Amino acid sequence: MKKIIVLTMCICLLAGITNGQKMYLRFGLGGGPGLKQYNGTEWADNTYTGTADNYVIKSEGLGGGLNANLAFGFMMSKYIGFDIGFNTFVGLSKTANYSSSSGGGSSSAEAKVSGMMVQIVPAIVITPGLEKINPYARIGLIVAPLSKVVEKGTSNSSGSVYKSTSSSSSAVKLYGGLAVGFTAAGGADFNLGKRIAIYAELVYNGITYAPSKGKYTEMTINGVDKLPSATTKQKEWTFEKEFNSNETIPDGSPNKQAKISFNFSNVELNAGIKIKLK
Repeated sequence: MKKIIVLTMCICLLAGITNGQKMYLRFGLGGGPGLKQYNGTEWADNTYTGTADNYVIKSEGLGGGLNANLAFGFMMSKYIGFDIGFNTFVGLSKTANYSSSSGGGSSSAEAKVSGMMVQIVPAIVITPGLEKINPYARIGLIVAPLSKVVEKGTSNSSGSVYKSTSSSSSAVKLYGGLAVGFTAAGGADFNLGKRIAIYAELVYNGITYAPSKGKYTEMTINGVDKLPSATTKQKEWTFEKEFNSNETIPDGSPNKQAKISFNFSNVELNAGIKIKLK
């Protein structure tokens, strides 16, 4: 994958040197909904009333959100070119709630999860080369060297079954690992002059992210910060494809958990400005 990206950038540079009048920069903003991902009852609104236990399964897909992109491109001919994009994606948070009430007391909890990515997007651009309104298609790779998922949770309980009123809050950061996917876009440039154009496009991004590490960044119980006294094993872990659940892990080493992945795929509507350099 790295060789493909390097080769693409070298070709882009060579074409830019030999045909500099075709180079451009584009800046854009956009966003859209993410595709769904269901993880069963562990991500659901759950209400327990003592006589009924109801679940509403929710999607944990993290692709819904906003993005900002900067790209450098050049046309090797009137009809085909290359484009190297740098995108920052910020996802909107997803929320699941739990509540339980009975004669012995009540409890409630809320969990929020969101994600972000910094993406490098090398792509091929195909266009008919029209003068005023020029449609195009762009197909390429997504390489995300910087990604993370943040999970935040709060809980409260009270009543005789819980012995006393208590509350807790926590925050977890999942990070590490390289995400790779693909993108396909269709849009049009609206030329305003020899040097400037605006563009609008519809983009599909297909990408999932499997973090390699996780750690607590907040761990509070009844207003007391428990993070400083937690061992490395209690507050950090690695995600593994295979591991022995009976393995004895020292307190000074990260724990181990099963590998998980999050769906960052989405459909976006983007718009921006394109500046022709020469």
